[in-house]
Amino acid sequence: MFSLKLDIVAQQRGIIPLIGTLNGINFYYLNGKPIARKAGGGFTRKAIQTKSSMQHVRENATEFGHCSVVNKAFRSVLGLFYKGYKFTHFHSRLMGLFTRLKVLDTV
Repeated sequence: MFSLKLDIVAQQRGIIPLIGTLNGINFYYLNGKPIARKAGGGFTRKAIQTKSSMQHVRENATEFGHCSVVNKAFRSVLGLFYKGYKFTHFHSRLMGLFTRLKVLDTV
C-alpha cells in the first residue's frame, strides 16, 4: 500500500489514498502527495506551559513568533511587487532567513 523511506515517513500507493489516523498511523497530504507517518509523540500543550524543563521551548516559540510578525510585515510591503505571481514556499523561506538573522542579533 505504501513504500517506506528512511525518515519513517511513507508515501502512500494505491487506488484510494487515506486521510486521518488508522491503527496508530497518520495519513495526510504533503505538497500534494499522500503521506503516512507513525502517530503520537511530541509535546503536550500543558507540558509546554507548565514544566520548567520546557522553558527553552517557550523562549524559542516567542522568538519564532517575533520572526513571524516581521515576516508578515515584510511580505505585505513586497506584496505590490509580486501581485499576481505565485512563489512556492515564500513564507517558509523568509522564516528561515529571519530566524538565521535573529541568531546574529547579540542583544
